[in-house]
Amino acid sequence: MQTSNDYWFTIEPYIFVGMTDKYVLLYNTLDSVIIESDNSHVIELLRETLREENCGVVLLTNERYKQKEINAFIRELRRKYMGDIIDVTLSKGKPVQLLPYFNFPGRQVTNDRFLMIDNILATLSEISIHIDNTTNIAKLIGFLQSAPDDLIFNIVGSMDNVENRNELLSFFDRLPATKNMVCSYRNVIALQPTYVNNFSYSISVKFPIDIELWNKSLQIISNQMLPFEYVFEVASEEDCQQVEQLVEQFQIEKYRLNPVYTGENLGFFEENVFLTKKDIVSASMTIKDFFSRQSINIYDFGKINLMPNGDAYANINHPVLGNIYTDGIYEIVYRELKEGRSWLRIRNQAPCNGCVYQWLCPSPSDYEIAIGQPNLCHVKH
Repeated sequence: MQTSNDYWFTIEPYIFVGMTDKYVLLYNTLDSVIIESDNSHVIELLRETLREENCGVVLLTNERYKQKEINAFIRELRRKYMGDIIDVTLSKGKPVQLLPYFNFPGRQVTNDRFLMIDNILATLSEISIHIDNTTNIAKLIGFLQSAPDDLIFNIVGSMDNVENRNELLSFFDRLPATKNMVCSYRNVIALQPTYVNNFSYSISVKFPIDIELWNKSLQIISNQMLPFEYVFEVASEEDCQQVEQLVEQFQIEKYRLNPVYTGENLGFFEENVFLTKKDIVSASMTIKDFFSRQSINIYDFGKINLMPNGDAYANINHPVLGNIYTDGIYEIVYRELKEGRSWLRIRNQAPCNGCVYQWLCPSPSDYEIAIGQPNLCHVKH
């Protein structure tokens, strides 16, 4: 029987709750504030609240509310604007809270796999085209003509010895899409004045550098009125120090560091790439971010790689999806959604599936594959 001393307990719809059998974390997506608890009474209260049949609201009896751990938890919850209690006498019936239960529209789900998308090519956002002197440019263009116009196209590799490269570049120049020339500083080619429509450069730099080729690439880039960024591939602290010197000496404004695992520099990764608990909980995330990480790989989803021989991959570390000489773009995308291992690779394996920070961490990356570990963090599970 409900009395005037009983309450309805609820949490706010913008709160994400991560929970294991022995630990719970509440994350406020408005201000990134968190509450953590290992108290069994608190965990059970939240478990009841999150059951779909309870619609985000459970009865909190006066006796339960007076429990020291529950009372302290609710006071902290209210102080951080993450939940509330409502006297039952103020409501004619049980209130309903619209919690953001995960529901991905436009799909049917079996065993956490996409089986049907309303517009399958709408899932495609980026194609990386790996080019060398064996690439069949005519067949490549024929395949790309069926791709959506609003994609990002990355043209990867050295174009120096590619026959009919001008035919390919002319094809891309006619497209309104974003085109990114991904190449080493050793192989930069001039695009302007012939090609001007939405091209940019992504220039990789490996150490040690060849100063003559470095200076040559600087000259080419300085003569182009196109956006560019440098991607420095670093495998050690010494590489990072060289980046600082180059950035300062040549006044490089746009650049980023890309850590490279060599098989012998695990310590460098543990120091600079592995996440700490502070790194994880300090990230600013929305409810949409949490849902994304529960359903797709934020690094791979929507991306396809085309190799010089025509083979298509979602991620080059995973099995081939098809070949552009025998398969259309629709078949390749559908195959990845139905059978692939890249776009839907999430943190649902041990030890991540037993960790309260499971969906705060970024999706599994290529580093996990290279290093051979399912998680790259310092969190004790």
